[in-house]
Amino acid sequence: MVEEITEKITLLLDALSKLELEIAIATDMMKEHYVRASHVMPDGKSYFLSGVQTGPVIKSYLLTRRGIEVPGEDVIQVPEFIESVLRFASYPKRKIEVLNDLLAHLQSIRQMTQKAEEV
Repeated sequence: MVEEITEKITLLLDALSKLELEIAIATDMMKEHYVRASHVMPDGKSYFLSGVQTGPVIKSYLLTRRGIEVPGEDVIQVPEFIESVLRFASYPKRKIEVLNDLLAHLQSIRQMTQKAEEV
């Protein structure tokens, strides 16, 4: 009986390790795409990352050509910002949800920058 439980827990730990590795890979991909999106953001334009948090205090995060801007604070570099967001998410399920939210924002950012290029 204890051996069965031990085996189940070992399998769960292995699955969790694999999941955390996949989250790390997706996070690195997300960083790359957000850095690119930041670089193509038109001057004077920004994109509000609604629903994204790096801590318990809710702030306004704006993706700009310079990185992530928080009104009244210093500019945060995109990779550092994404790491902070995922660190705050803490649990694998929440991290995946946050990555999905960031993906939805990235798709909107792409649409916005493509429209700006067409004008």
